[in-house]
Amino acid sequence: MIAYLASKFKNRRRKQVLQHLTQNSNGGCFAFIGIGQHSMENLYPALLSTGVPVKYLYSRDLQLAQQAARLFPGSTGVADLHHLLDDKEVKGVFICIKNEHQLPLVIRFLDAGKYVFVEKPAVTDYAGLETLLSHPLADRCMIAFNKRFNPLNRELEKEISRSYSYHAKYLTGPYPEGDAVMELFCHPVDNVLQFFGPPKDYCLQHKKVNGGISIQLMMQHEQANGTLELSTCYSWNMFKDQLHCINQRRSIEIDYPGSFLVSPLGYRVGGIPMEKLFRKQRPVFMQQPAAVPVATNNSIWQHGYLQEVTYFVETVNRGGLPEQATPATLQTSFALLDSIRRSIS
Repeated sequence: MIAYLASKFKNRRRKQVLQHLTQNSNGGCFAFIGIGQHSMENLYPALLSTGVPVKYLYSRDLQLAQQAARLFPGSTGVADLHHLLDDKEVKGVFICIKNEHQLPLVIRFLDAGKYVFVEKPAVTDYAGLETLLSHPLADRCMIAFNKRFNPLNRELEKEISRSYSYHAKYLTGPYPEGDAVMELFCHPVDNVLQFFGPPKDYCLQHKKVNGGISIQLMMQHEQANGTLELSTCYSWNMFKDQLHCINQRRSIEIDYPGSFLVSPLGYRVGGIPMEKLFRKQRPVFMQQPAAVPVATNNSIWQHGYLQEVTYFVETVNRGGLPEQATPATLQTSFALLDSIRRSIS
């Protein structure tokens, strides 16, 4: 009996997955620009697992493009962008290349009437965002901030949004190959602004050490105050991406991408904390059991890459707008990032 029920359940799950894959493959075609580490390790697997039809894979190196295109059924590797621009079957384009080269390509494909998924940050400064916003089809562009699709954020959104205080840490090793503020610190900055809204006021201190930068950013929002520690002075082996916040009932600690700790604060009677008199309430703790091979334990799910790709593809196929991550939704984040960068220059 148990074996029969397990077989029925697995069969039903297979049908649901295959139906979803078929829906994606029956929609419009897509193209992909980029053969970097992030593309290969995160975005390619997300596309393959959702059955997205990638008609073209572009690189300036034709041999690399053709080699990468073998990963996708029916895909062609090309080194000429006109294949992507002129093909009316291509409804959307994924762009994942170096930041300084992103904006001209985004504009070019919007001019051609395509939907664009561009890896964050898409622009090098706030002026670049204003240029993008001035395009009449800017709302067809999705700037891919994967934390906006992180499952932990969505699960704990109500608890976090009720918080009155928070502390975020984003600690990495040196980043000599790019702009740490726009390309790394954009993650935690946009994350806290999504939860707590634009800052009414802020101040920062910074220090440059051994080729790295350490920033202490203090912000006052409408109903919460918080601090962010942003640093490239650590080691990549000690990478941390954390958010700790507190509301009137609970303390919430998130260690991105996949674990959190929610601790009840307990009761106060006449100002006396009851946990001093009685046994402490046990905290609610969840950590993704990585040993179980299911979709929710896969890193592309935990980081939100699978969800952001799925959201973009479904938006294109229904002819809508990617309202969760259009350039207009990032104005506050990029204005703050631009200000931080000017302050530490």
